[in-house]
Amino acid sequence: MSQTPYRIRLRVGIALAFLLTTVPLIAVMLSYLHHENSRTALEVASQSIARTTQTVTNDLNGLVSPVARVAEAMAGFGRIDRNGLRRIESLRYFSDALATLPQLASLYVGFAGDGAFFQVARLAPDGGRFGPATPPPGSALALRMQDSSSGRFADSYFYLRSWGQVTGVERAEATDDPRTAPWYVAAQKAGAAVMSDAFVLPATRRPVVTVSYRMATDDGVPIGTIGADVSLDRLAARLDALRIGPSGAVFVIDGNGRVICHNRADLLVGGDGATAALHTTASFPDPVLAEAVERRNSGAGDRFIAPLGPLGRDYIVEFATLTDGVGSGWTVGVAVEVDEFVGSIRRATYRIVVIGAGLLAVSVLLLLWLSHRLTRPMQDIVSETKRIRHFDLTGRFAVRTRVQEVAELAGAVEAMKGGLRRFGAYVPKALVRDIIVTGDGGELGGETRPLSILFSDIAGFTATSEAMPPQQVLDRLTTYFERMTACIHGHGGTVDKFIGDAIMAFWNAPRPDPDHAEHACLAALGCLSVNRAINDACLAAGMPPMPTRFGLHLGEVVVGNVGSSDRMQYTALGSHVNLASRIEGLNKAYGTSILVTGAVEHAVRGRFLFRPVDLAVPSGLSAPIELFELVGALDPHSAFARPPETHDLCRQWHVAVSLYRGRRWSAALDLLRPLADEPEVAALARLYIARCERLIADPPGDGWDPAEHFKTK
Repeated sequence: MSQTPYRIRLRVGIALAFLLTTVPLIAVMLSYLHHENSRTALEVASQSIARTTQTVTNDLNGLVSPVARVAEAMAGFGRIDRNGLRRIESLRYFSDALATLPQLASLYVGFAGDGAFFQVARLAPDGGRFGPATPPPGSALALRMQDSSSGRFADSYFYLRSWGQVTGVERAEATDDPRTAPWYVAAQKAGAAVMSDAFVLPATRRPVVTVSYRMATDDGVPIGTIGADVSLDRLAARLDALRIGPSGAVFVIDGNGRVICHNRADLLVGGDGATAALHTTASFPDPVLAEAVERRNSGAGDRFIAPLGPLGRDYIVEFATLTDGVGSGWTVGVAVEVDEFVGSIRRATYRIVVIGAGLLAVSVLLLLWLSHRLTRPMQDIVSETKRIRHFDLTGRFAVRTRVQEVAELAGAVEAMKGGLRRFGAYVPKALVRDIIVTGDGGELGGETRPLSILFSDIAGFTATSEAMPPQQVLDRLTTYFERMTACIHGHGGTVDKFIGDAIMAFWNAPRPDPDHAEHACLAALGCLSVNRAINDACLAAGMPPMPTRFGLHLGEVVVGNVGSSDRMQYTALGSHVNLASRIEGLNKAYGTSILVTGAVEHAVRGRFLFRPVDLAVPSGLSAPIELFELVGALDPHSAFARPPETHDLCRQWHVAVSLYRGRRWSAALDLLRPLADEPEVAALARLYIARCERLIADPPGDGWDPAEHFKTK
């Protein structure tokens, strides 16, 4: 970062901007208003507040009533043609309604029979989340269809630039039942238009109320429910136009003590993501509103004058509770600073405008220049922290600024990026990403879940590396681990640890993977292919190869953070982890490269080509397990597909093993002897030939156990 001639403290710059712009203007206005105070102004204030309250009431009716009529009309259409609203062309009416009524955020219908759900929603201009993921850029509408039109009951999302112009499509499992939703249940019980309490709509993070209307036949048989989300932002804009004075406040409180509308719409919603919610009066960011409601609740009444806000200025406050019509039980509140009404407003207006206009123009220009100089580096830092939050650690970050705190913060951000890059080399990157994005994952403990567990080991590595310098051994292992872990990560695996020249990896943690067994098999085949390329390069360079054996098992284990509060490791624990390690070691006994257990073969049966190896009882186990050699993928287009000759060889081997286990050793021997000349199964064939010859020479009794018992690990 380049050095600047001098820097100033951020708080000094902000204070300077405030003094140069706000204080002179406020001082002039207060001076005139103080000397022009009169009783008539207070009467005008009372009348203005009463008119504002009535206007807000009328605006509430004007906001919700048209939506209620649309819902009623749609319900009538659904009653006439029960399946009409299931057709996409009929949902065009929903889109037209959204275009006609700016306050309408979403229009939808839920059906009583099968729980089908159809919705047309207006998307947030800033591209907020809707459905399983973020809509594509340029999307203005979202069409959601939860039905069985695709052959199974599913949730489909269509993103539109306008009706008929699709920008993206998403599919998801249908998990929501509209028939259990509050808006549906309330409408079915009421039998007429029902308005919900205000809530924050997740798609836009803006406050809405839901108007729902029951659809039923003339005999009262339920057809479904029409729902419509009405945005309160339109009312907030109207309140901003109705407020009196720059410090005045106009707001609406519901029966639960929440602020559902305010002349400053940006203050209404608190929290972030799933925690977004409306503020209560006590937690509302505007101190004038919070203190006014507190005084009313303490017995001040519905109309009073009191000092409010951080500066303790006198405000005229009036509350009016709506008793009927739309928003029954809601309370409209108006707070106006007394100084806005002192003096003769008519005579003072011209003088204030003339004197204040010049000051305001100069102040605004100066404030814009100062704020630009002060906030531009902060905006760069915010953008960089957002990239870090999504685990984008590429590039170098630098900011040019004279503000000391901003320069120090930019340096800290760059240092944090470097630390996270290094942290990701020691901990699974998927876990690091989840910790950064969600803020969770730093506690000791774990959970039980099925994992596919892979162990690998380089055959004879100790013997081949004894004569090598340590640095050369390190360089070889580094190259080897880089390529092997890249293959594991490429198939969604998590590398748990390196144990000497061995690798332990697993699938289905920390992120769930419903196809973890298949991905683990693909990774094992990929690692074997990478290992062969590494060995070819070693031989070409005159170096000993690094042949690797793999063991793969599937089972329930405990996965999570183990260790102490100041030093922990994300790993998997349990008997199945130990078994996966021992399966890898059995490759040496059978001359195989990738050994998997019957649990893995069963999970991916029909997708991969396997060769049965043996019934074995590894050391430490009492019951035999089925062992298979993973040969390749059955998909002919896969990079791991095998030629027809290999498939024929596997079929012959299946027959030979079946004869062996059926005690038909002579017949098995006839098939095994030709297979001893096939490189792929030569070692296994010789093993089984020796067994058959031994059993023929000394036949066992009826209690013969075909399982092979291993006494050592």
